[in-house]
Amino acid sequence: MLKYVGKSEKRVDGIKKVTGFVRYTDDLKLSGMLYAKIKKSPHPHAKILRIDTSKAEKLPGVKVVITGRDVPSRVGLYLEDKTFLAIDKVRFIGEPVAAVAAESEEIAEEVVSLIEVDYEELPATPTVAKSTSFLRPCFR
Repeated sequence: MLKYVGKSEKRVDGIKKVTGFVRYTDDLKLSGMLYAKIKKSPHPHAKILRIDTSKAEKLPGVKVVITGRDVPSRVGLYLEDKTFLAIDKVRFIGEPVAAVAAESEEIAEEVVSLIEVDYEELPATPTVAKSTSFLRPCFR
């Protein structure tokens, strides 16, 4: 159990990594490959009033733009009640509200910027203390 304690171990792939010879997933370029990007919520808690993807869908090189209404099924190994994309409401900053697939990473980034989302901000609880302040003392 103490085989490695106090000793240096040579990294098998160390030299390849520091010299730039290792191939990572991001280095792969395949024929017909698409690039995905996610539109994320800037709000900690908000009602989604409208998502307009019309401008985004017209951009050349766009293959698909989807929202939570397009994929309402629940997913997740640990959170079976979680949707892939927010539907009606966002509950944290960065929650995905739309996804795109395009022919290049640059196009995908531009497509995300063209998706318009109108929100109605709702009260948020930014700290654990505030989020549990409604609990009775015996449940804190």
